[in-house]
Amino acid sequence: MTSKPLKPQAKVFCQDEVRALIPWLMEISADAEKEIIAIQQQETDRDQAQKRVQAIIHYWLETVIKLGAIPKQPFTVDFDSGSDYFCWEYPEEDIYYRHEYHLGYAGRHRIEESS
Repeated sequence: MTSKPLKPQAKVFCQDEVRALIPWLMEISADAEKEIIAIQQQETDRDQAQKRVQAIIHYWLETVIKLGAIPKQPFTVDFDSGSDYFCWEYPEEDIYYRHEYHLGYAGRHRIEESS
């Protein structure tokens, strides 16, 4: 019997839920970035360095997926709002942007603050 890889479904997030995750996302992203920089500065074996960096990125991606969010590239995350995506990128300190489902990162626009 073979097991299939776990593929969690994306969750629908409200803006406050995303905001609550930002400090934690910043921490895990900063940690991963520091590890990657250290590897790039210290590792003399290029293939070994690449494998170690890929392992760090893979762990970061898996962690984001477990939240129900959608990692787009290292340190960029989309959160489904039910009508579009909230879009966060390290080192943004809040959720400042969103984009329509079909537009992707290039379609990011600033979230209007409600009065």
